[in-house]
Amino acid sequence: MSYLYYPGCSLKGAAIDYDESFRAVASALDIGVEEMKDWECCGATAAKSVDKNASVSLPLGTLKSAEKAGKDLLMLCPSCYTNLMSVKVKAQEDMVFKETHSLNKVPEIKQFLEVLAFDIGPEKLRERIVRSLKGIKVLTYYGCLVARPFRLGGTESHERPMAMERLVEATGAQTVFFPSKVECCGGTLLISREKVALKLCGNILKEAKKLAPDCIVVACPLCHFMLDAKQAAVEKEIGEKIKIPVLYITQLLGLALGIDHKRLGLQRLVTSPKLLLQKIK
Repeated sequence: MSYLYYPGCSLKGAAIDYDESFRAVASALDIGVEEMKDWECCGATAAKSVDKNASVSLPLGTLKSAEKAGKDLLMLCPSCYTNLMSVKVKAQEDMVFKETHSLNKVPEIKQFLEVLAFDIGPEKLRERIVRSLKGIKVLTYYGCLVARPFRLGGTESHERPMAMERLVEATGAQTVFFPSKVECCGGTLLISREKVALKLCGNILKEAKKLAPDCIVVACPLCHFMLDAKQAAVEKEIGEKIKIPVLYITQLLGLALGIDHKRLGLQRLVTSPKLLLQKIK
């Protein structure tokens, strides 16, 4: 199992711990990863509102590079995934577009979460667990783009995805049903309407606090930034303490696979995971 890895901007910046934990987990599970050379920004959400041509040409360049390499594309950021998948679908359904842009074989595109949940699966993951997370209560949060508009694995529900729950439970940890797990974290509004963004994030964190989890697990860099890095700002806005550590799914799985917490980038979290780590030990 080998993939061409497209990191995207966040994984080389604010979400470097996602990149670190991904590489560690991929290695532990014998997943081959080759980082794409000279990769470029996917355009994220900004390109669509500024330059529609750029919002297509940027992902298109990545697809052409993957086609040339002859490998399936792997990524972690759901925004990157959505942009690339949108162009892939256009290339598959619009023959004029495909011929105009010289795409012969459109590569497969997968989120790492899909590889973990469907290609490897909970049973095979369970065989690799060396540190049980029994007694740990985990709340999974998907946000807007992980399971929408494209279904995880092609089959998961848009409104009630369960891929992360199955993976978390394979570690021995307990998951709790979270009604707000696909609600917006407010991340895209942080610059233009900060108070609205903090309120949206506050709604999620207040709901999470009621369930008393040991941690929240996410698969999106922007969601992680809002729930972790902005947690103190949210607390100030809503007038309520939260203090819940927020981990990437790769970080939690990495702990269960016996990987050192520093190699997983847990020291980079803004909201301390100290109590969680003590409970796991």
